Amino acid sequence: MRAKSRIDRRFAPVDETVPLAAMPARVIFNDAWGNVEQTFDIAELAGVPADLAAILLRAFHVHDLAGARKTRTARWHALKEIAEFLRDRRDVETARDLDDALLRRFAGWMAERHDRARGPQSLAGQVSLLRPLIERAAHDDPDVFGGPRTIPAYLFPNSHKHRQPKRRLSSQDMKAILAACYREIDEAWETFQYGQAIAALPEPPPLIPRGIGKDRLIWLHHRAGRGIAPTVEQMRAHGLGKDTLLLYGRQRGFARHYHLITDTLVPFYIALAIQTAANPDPLRLIRRDCLVPHPLDEERMFIEWLKPKTGGRIKRMQRRSFDRRRSRSAPRLVEMLLKMTAPLLPHVGEQDRDRLFLIRRMGSSRARGHRHLAGVIRWETLALAICRFIVRSNERIEAWNAAHPERPRRLLPDFSAGLFRGSVATAHYEASEGDILAPKAVLNHVSVATTSAYIEGAAAQRIERETIARLQELMLAWVIPRPVAPSGAGERQTASVLFGNDCLAPVSGAGGLCPKLGGCLACPGLVVPLDAEHLARILQARAHLEEARDRIDPQRWALFYASSLRALTHDLLPDFPDELLPKARRIAATLPPLPDLE
Repeated sequence: MRAKSRIDRRFAPVDETVPLAAMPARVIFNDAWGNVEQTFDIAELAGVPADLAAILLRAFHVHDLAGARKTRTARWHALKEIAEFLRDRRDVETARDLDDALLRRFAGWMAERHDRARGPQSLAGQVSLLRPLIERAAHDDPDVFGGPRTIPAYLFPNSHKHRQPKRRLSSQDMKAILAACYREIDEAWETFQYGQAIAALPEPPPLIPRGIGKDRLIWLHHRAGRGIAPTVEQMRAHGLGKDTLLLYGRQRGFARHYHLITDTLVPFYIALAIQTAANPDPLRLIRRDCLVPHPLDEERMFIEWLKPKTGGRIKRMQRRSFDRRRSRSAPRLVEMLLKMTAPLLPHVGEQDRDRLFLIRRMGSSRARGHRHLAGVIRWETLALAICRFIVRSNERIEAWNAAHPERPRRLLPDFSAGLFRGSVATAHYEASEGDILAPKAVLNHVSVATTSAYIEGAAAQRIERETIARLQELMLAWVIPRPVAPSGAGERQTASVLFGNDCLAPVSGAGGLCPKLGGCLACPGLVVPLDAEHLARILQARAHLEEARDRIDPQRWALFYASSLRALTHDLLPDFPDELLPKARRIAATLPPLPDLE
């Protein structure tokens, strides 16, 4: 019997020093279906040593194979900058010349350029884009570079301290933006329904005395474009001229009757961005199956979307719940979008068929480099459409204010899609009077440290100063007791709360009860005097909680009472001196029994 030969399963070594001239002329990224998604011209890196360019290009292609388009573009821009830096340097001939000192000189060169002003944060961002490429190449071959094998993590120490707080939209601004969005959404939905009703007719509407008529044009164009706005070639094949659409906003304006277009997409996108507080680009790529029924409440719906950066390697789904009975709630808007984009699905590529924000690409698709007539809206197109939305809405508001001076409307501020998430977080922070857990739940963050980066601006600073002053006042009131005035209008009253301590502010500044009243162990202003009376109450409460733990359902115990027992045992009791225990036990035996826990 003939013996089988062993199969060599070892990885073949990769030659990293391929000359730049021998490499392909472009770096090409394909999508999951093999279509060309993005290309970069290698000639833009001319002047870089051949072996260094080959190493960086290979690392770029491998590292960003599954990356976002914006990230690839930004990283390529950083590669072009380091190529421009190396182009005039005679002391860099090979990849071995790349070390820590050279990277520092590159950062200094960027800071000294006269074409733009760069701060420490901008410089740190540019270098951080190059770090994963250099670290990946150094990991594959530890001797490929000279000097350190990684870029120092802090080439620009304290660069974050130079960052100015981002502008935040006020609650009134966002309400004005939502009102403008809802007006355009109502108009777009009405136009779409009108067009669908005309297109569903079995026969074309009759001619009008002085022309073909709008209804007949809607019917004919719908048939010519096979359910969507027809191309110029399709219009000519059916004997339809472009000049007939001049009265109806040309081809782009007439397409509103058949499906979603760029200008009608924008108000839906902005309204969902404010209601969900989602990151702008993940919201742009939200899927069509984002609506999920609530497991318990039939009148509520979940909206789910994927945030790629969340959870590190494990991608966590973002989720918000809404009442679908409201006519302008997020689930209702998504249902409208599903119907307005359904006609586009047969004309969309495989990579975009599961997306929600689809548009018809107007003009010549082949001339613009598109393989399909429809697809997901690009980020650059969305940003320009938002600018048009602001201008269009302010013109309408100014016309309204001129006609109704007694009921003026608020003009829209200049904004971008990136402002909504932080502005919504700040609005929730203000409404909760400084409770950072409220925006943390809205933004779906794991840590409050992440949420604190979104809480910026003058309003947040004012709340922080007021909170610190209020807590300091409470501390001083405990140290220096003051007589309580008789009850009267506007007088601050104390309230007896858990463990016998007094709450100096049971009523919040807004006139309602303190949100932590009854759960005082979680109050940041809780002060418990170190005396036998208060220790006796804590001992009694601990014994009462331990007794209830044995008879209450474990899940209910863990949800409602376990945190209180942990706070008593680990936070409060260790602060009391041991000599108070005998007296406290005697006092605890005489205290009235506590009510049963259920």
